[in-house]
Amino acid sequence: MILTGEQVVDSIGNELRGLGLRKVGILTSKTPYVMLKERISHSLADSNIAHDYEVDDGSPHQVLSERFLSKFSGKIDAVVGIGGGRIIDVSKLVAERANVSFISVPTVPSHDGIASPLVSIPSKEGRVSRFSVTPQAILVDVSVLASVPHKFIASGFGDVVAKYTAVRDWRLAHLLSGEYYGEYTANQSKTCVEMVMRKSEEIGQGTKEGVRTLTEALVNCGLLIGIAGTSRPCSGSEHLFSHALDLVANFPALHGAEVGVGTIMMAYLHDGDWQRIRECLINAGAPVTAKQLGVSEQNLLKSLTMTASIRQERYTILGERGLTEKAAYNLAKNTGVI
Repeated sequence: MILTGEQVVDSIGNELRGLGLRKVGILTSKTPYVMLKERISHSLADSNIAHDYEVDDGSPHQVLSERFLSKFSGKIDAVVGIGGGRIIDVSKLVAERANVSFISVPTVPSHDGIASPLVSIPSKEGRVSRFSVTPQAILVDVSVLASVPHKFIASGFGDVVAKYTAVRDWRLAHLLSGEYYGEYTANQSKTCVEMVMRKSEEIGQGTKEGVRTLTEALVNCGLLIGIAGTSRPCSGSEHLFSHALDLVANFPALHGAEVGVGTIMMAYLHDGDWQRIRECLINAGAPVTAKQLGVSEQNLLKSLTMTASIRQERYTILGERGLTEKAAYNLAKNTGVI
């Protein structure tokens, strides 16, 4: 079930009751807990759904997971994750281990993980992604998402625009190595990109209509990963660049901001319309330069030269050898990233 609209958090109890749930454990972080607890608790109580909260205190993923499981294991029908990317990912992992349903209630529109079966876990090797559980329901309150700091909205925009090069990398890998290519999911992914690019100015202004379009695209992209059975429709060389940047510069910016800048450069290599992508990112208030990402020129170029080595089994426009230092410099300079 997917429900998108305004004041959705006030009907969460009714929606969960309709799914046959009676007892839920809620995993959230401090900001949504303070902002939404009264409304959510009231809605759940009205629907006679037993519930309790576990609030993230910044502990590592594993510690937070163990704490939640020790409190709720065997006592709940579902894990309700209310928050941003970290909370959504940990909630998936907990639901998987507890063998119960996962309900996704995003509070920021910053990435497509709100609907995908993938989890992204920070590690010493950068972000490590793997498949986990698919949400049984996704409840999106546009009023909440439109009220967040704009950097989260801009990050979500970057994560959708990244599909522009992800699909091209996927098609290239299919042509050169025979890798499976899903035409349906690829075309759907491209449609999501086009829709948000058309709305880039409204998204940049943070209007509810713009944020709703963005959120619907993020949800759709997440579902496409489940349909394809691979992250290929949504993740390519631009995501590998983000992972490399995190390794080199220690997670300098939001994920969507990083892949947005990566998309500009990888679109250039694909001989795509990188100028339009850059313009739309600017319209949406997203970073388009190393400086705006908070990254030095040196670290950005180092990241570019190591991008192809991040997942060597995943063929992209960067090929097997990747970029030389000179090629990386020319690419970043020609696209205005440095």
